[in-house]
Amino acid sequence: MKKKIAENDPGSESALKILESLLKDSGQKKINENQILVILDALASADDVEVVARFPAILAICARRGVSLNSQALFSRYWETSPKRQNLEKLLLISASIFKNKKLKSPGNLDKIAASLKPKYGDLLLSGEFQLSSGMLVSIQDLENYLNSYLSGHVKARGDRGPIGHPGSKTLDVYLDRLFSAKQKELVFKKRDGIAFTKTEREYYSRVVRKKLEAIASEEVGEIAKNLIPGKAKRRSHAG
Repeated sequence: MKKKIAENDPGSESALKILESLLKDSGQKKINENQILVILDALASADDVEVVARFPAILAICARRGVSLNSQALFSRYWETSPKRQNLEKLLLISASIFKNKKLKSPGNLDKIAASLKPKYGDLLLSGEFQLSSGMLVSIQDLENYLNSYLSGHVKARGDRGPIGHPGSKTLDVYLDRLFSAKQKELVFKKRDGIAFTKTEREYYSRVVRKKLEAIASEEVGEIAKNLIPGKAKRRSHAG
């Protein structure tokens, strides 16, 4: 028999400390399934509506990074009647409905988890708010507002970095076509734009595409290329 864990997880405090940095991340910070579990647990047991409202935004990070939700890992640590488990279930179910209504890409397995929970809780969106085990009422609008804020902030952050080129840029397309196959070029743009990979795409990118990019980014390779391109070496010698 599994032992019921304490409702106040000691990892919650540290999880909340890194929450804001994850929500403001530029796409470079790594995050794994265990970190996601700790953070979702922390949000589900928080006694602050503004903290709980960040739940869908964390799921948006999962979707963007290709992190799938594991229902066994999420729920098996708690009794079925655990208030914390019920909070998690409600937040996951409502978040799935919000993602569906907004036509947003959801984390892997979220829809499946939500489908299994709907007979238990029904459509929680209809009332406009729901109650957590602490008695605190959470507004659906608060969840949507914070998700919108995160999504708009992420788009702005990407824009502030400046694009390395647009998929429709003629010059960029010519150069990429010389270096990558059509599928590899698609993965380059998906990685640049922060679009989540499938498992197969992630493995292929790591095994093939990333190695090509590393070679291209090498200063030594770049210097050799400049010296060997006809005309450039000649111009450099004249300049010297």
